[in-house]
Amino acid sequence: MPPASARPSSRRLLSLAAAALLLALLLFAKYRQPDISTLQIITHALTSPPGTDSTLYMNMGEAAFHAPGHRIFPTLFFADHQKFIYPPSSLFFIEALNLTPSPDATLRILLLLSWLGTLTVAALFFRTLRGSITVAEAASITLLGILFLPIAEAFYRGQVQLLLTFLWGLSALLWQRRRPGWAGFILALTCAFKPQLALFLLWGLLRKQWRFTAIFAATIAVITTCSIAHFGLQNNLDYLPVLSYLSHHGEALWANQTMNGLLNRLLRNGDPISWNPTVYPPFSTPVYLISTAFTAAAILLGLALPALRRWAGTTADFLFFGGLSVLISPIAWEHHYAIFFFLLIFLLSRTEQLSRPRWLTLAACTLAMANRLPPLDHRIIGPLALIGAYLFYAGLAILALLAIEAPEPKTAQTL
Repeated sequence: MPPASARPSSRRLLSLAAAALLLALLLFAKYRQPDISTLQIITHALTSPPGTDSTLYMNMGEAAFHAPGHRIFPTLFFADHQKFIYPPSSLFFIEALNLTPSPDATLRILLLLSWLGTLTVAALFFRTLRGSITVAEAASITLLGILFLPIAEAFYRGQVQLLLTFLWGLSALLWQRRRPGWAGFILALTCAFKPQLALFLLWGLLRKQWRFTAIFAATIAVITTCSIAHFGLQNNLDYLPVLSYLSHHGEALWANQTMNGLLNRLLRNGDPISWNPTVYPPFSTPVYLISTAFTAAAILLGLALPALRRWAGTTADFLFFGGLSVLISPIAWEHHYAIFFFLLIFLLSRTEQLSRPRWLTLAACTLAMANRLPPLDHRIIGPLALIGAYLFYAGLAILALLAIEAPEPKTAQTL
């Protein structure tokens, strides 16, 4: 048996890491703007004060809660048009952060730990999938994670998504290690920020993953009860019209890599170039109907396909449904695609099984997700906007590869 370093998967992984580094260096040399080169982005994240992409709006939500009337969304979202779109339960995070002596310093430490944790969990996930990992493979996985734009972007912007990515990766690792209860608990914590992940409750029921489902549901119930007790029932009910508004409008900005964003840009509905903190695109019937149909079809596919092809309950199934949770949202910024890194790790752990065309597709998707590519810039509008949605296309392609390369029925797990 050849040494681990000589196996085909190692050679392919090393070549991909080298290609990612070369492309990152070329983009760094040609485009020095911090919003293009991933190397610039991660350098700024490590050397600059933390961004306020999440905490700015959470502090707005906290201020609205403590204002007279204690209603968060009617004034902040619908009257002032501020884009605080997290559920009330997310404010537990900012309240805890503000209790520390230096919230900015605490946030910086939390972001750094989440970043390091994400890279570490990725390597552990690869090792668990493969059964072993060489130093070269671990270094390649780490390098790919450092150069992965959605992760770097979340770090740079001070996004809570970086913490959620770490938790998502940890839940996938626990699922692979046959710890469904812990996987359900960790995943449920992310629902305090991302309510669409509550769809995993339906997923668990249909997969007959009783321990996962019970702990997942119990954790969500505790979070919801605490949110109602602290922020009031009305504030939690007020969040439902916010979700409805977002599904009816979405975002036209180039960084919204979803069906909704693509259609808004394609139909020139809203401003795709400039970020406006208080404006959403007008309601468009075609955008709403098509994006809603896409969401419904994707959920149905995520629930039915693994069952029909008999890989329900596997790690591939878990990752597949998680990846779909990003694509079905009306708004998914680049940093939300950070969870796809763990789908890539799954596929990279079995590269020797991939045919050459599928391997090249995986490599192309990895490089496309890891960088902004100015020749195919996201800021293209009108019909040419079809070109700029390559992050969205890469996500679709990765899910397709995952479905094709899913485990055989004999490896499926029932927990």
